[in-house]
Amino acid sequence: MPTAMLTKDEQRASQTLPTTEAPTEKDELRAAARRHVKRVRRLKINVAAWVLGTILLTALWVLNEWQANGAFERFGNEGNPGDWSPTLWALGVGIWGLIVGIMALRAHFERPPTVAEIDHEGERFSGATADAELRRVTRVQLERIGRLKFHVAAWVLGMIVLTPLWALIEWQDNGGFERWSNNSQPGDWEPWILYVGGIWALVIAILALLVYSIGGPPTRRSSARFGALKSRT
Repeated sequence: MPTAMLTKDEQRASQTLPTTEAPTEKDELRAAARRHVKRVRRLKINVAAWVLGTILLTALWVLNEWQANGAFERFGNEGNPGDWSPTLWALGVGIWGLIVGIMALRAHFERPPTVAEIDHEGERFSGATADAELRRVTRVQLERIGRLKFHVAAWVLGMIVLTPLWALIEWQDNGGFERWSNNSQPGDWEPWILYVGGIWALVIAILALLVYSIGGPPTRRSSARFGALKSRT
């Protein structure tokens, strides 16, 4: 009798407990789309702030150089009359612009995949209409590939922006280029930009290896494996 009462109590308790359903594919896509909209909105705000900031920084730089060295004659770092040094202005505008540019690349490459893209990619690798599990794997892999493309594009943009900034800093500190060195002597340029670009590229290469090797795209073999697992359960 106590056992029967306990069984009824357990059944009654299980009926009163709130049930939580797992999010469906459409729910996940809607959530990803909402995150993307917020990301684009933040990007637009930062672009507008960067444009206004660039105008303000340029005006302040012109005023400072004109008061310090007189009317502009040449770009220089000796502090002679007519020498205007663009290093600080370029650092402020360039680094800020690089951050905004990376945000734009992320908004472009990490946009959520559409249902049509998921279906097309799943059918291309499985050769048949993808089931729910294969569609989930395909969507995750498309997101990983988009993230990898973002990192590659960010590296390219970073090198385009950082290389001239590195040259300006070295020119500001040590004058015209004569040799590679870290002795900080006139004409010595330290190649720290190579270390930055090389380490950054190595990290991206490791990420690409993980994306295409360990978590590679769904194939006919993986589709069959998913089907075997489903049949066992």
